[in-house]
Amino acid sequence: MNQRNTAFKILYDIIVKRGYSNIVLSKYFNSNELSDVDRSFIKEIVFGTIERKQTLDRIIDYCSTKGIKKIDNRILIILEMGLYQIIYMDKVPHYAAISEAVNLAKKYAGTYASKFVNAVLRNYVRNSEKIDVLKSDQNLVEYLAFKYSYPEWIVKRLLNNYDKGVVEDILKSLNERPEISVRLNTLKVGMQKFEKILMDRGLNFKKGLYVDDAYYIDLKNIADDEIYKDGFVQIQDEGAMIISKALSPNLGDLIIDVCSAPGGKTTHISQLMNNEGKVIAFDIHEHKIDLIKMNCKRLGVNNVDAYVFDSTKINEKYIDKADKVLADVPCTGIGIIRKKPDIKLKDYTEEDIKKLNNIQYSILSSSSKYVKKGGYILYSTCTIGKEENMNIIDKFLDENRNFEISDITPFLPEALKSQVDIKGCLQLLPNVNNTDGFFICKLQRND
Repeated sequence: MNQRNTAFKILYDIIVKRGYSNIVLSKYFNSNELSDVDRSFIKEIVFGTIERKQTLDRIIDYCSTKGIKKIDNRILIILEMGLYQIIYMDKVPHYAAISEAVNLAKKYAGTYASKFVNAVLRNYVRNSEKIDVLKSDQNLVEYLAFKYSYPEWIVKRLLNNYDKGVVEDILKSLNERPEISVRLNTLKVGMQKFEKILMDRGLNFKKGLYVDDAYYIDLKNIADDEIYKDGFVQIQDEGAMIISKALSPNLGDLIIDVCSAPGGKTTHISQLMNNEGKVIAFDIHEHKIDLIKMNCKRLGVNNVDAYVFDSTKINEKYIDKADKVLADVPCTGIGIIRKKPDIKLKDYTEEDIKKLNNIQYSILSSSSKYVKKGGYILYSTCTIGKEENMNIIDKFLDENRNFEISDITPFLPEALKSQVDIKGCLQLLPNVNNTDGFFICKLQRND
């Protein structure tokens, strides 16, 4: 199978058909027999092209004889793929990248299109040193968007929260390939036995940076491995694990996870409760409820009841019943771009952000009604910036005087205690913590 042809099909499904990268990749990888080398090469082109699309498009616009908006989607993707290989993949010779791009163009759009692709890519190779890139003193937002390849809405968001130096550090770190962490499922296997299994198989591993149950294993395609299929591990970022730790579930608690899918935090909460008590899991989509149930079955979790429910509304059955509530709300996802670079393809407007903020606030407000007196609700997102985080908390506290921010430092690893801000909240950052960018704030009901 031609690697670049497969990469093209995947990119077309993600960029043009708006498919989710993880789902599209799984579809093509599961339906074709591919070696690990093939998979790695395809993933590098797919994720790299998406990750650098903003920069690649500006260069294509500069090097082509017609504006980028007039270029057919298929040809644009082929140009982006070819240019990505030329600029960022040192082991791919320029002639090979150009030749393969020309062949793809001929296959999908004919001879004329292939000549156009050849001309644009060769124009870049001949004139790369002469291309006039943007200067930071002209327009900082455009400069950073071009240099690090981000849509301007993300750059503006970060500049609204941090100074230029910190913003550049965050943008750079979000472009890096992260190590994938897994959470040891202690409901099924203990730490010593698990490490012996890894050593007996000759697998290199290291412990997590912050969480005892976190591991980084030198293993490709973890989801296809027996340790995953047997329920010994759950693929999960350490930042996400810290959220469940900060919630601090106790044995026998009634806990409600109002935005549960795919169930990573839900099953971690259950694990921390040693399968005792009860976890109620809500999600708005039926197929995601099935995913939660599948994960619970694989991991041996049996104290979770999962239901379809819209958490912007109030479920009367659970008012004043919960010891703790987790509201890990929908967000722009800036903090997880390392793992989901297709977030860069989204073009959020101010109106879109406003609608999203309303959903976030509605979920927090509605879900707070489940908290019994003395209980807690933890609000979290996988994004960066006050717009979806502290601003939502401040508004909630202004309108709900019976809640106050609760100290999470007793439940955090020592290395993170000093990073809790003056208000009592924690913003994890990939450039600082080497985790995804999660926001965590725990609130207690006082009456």
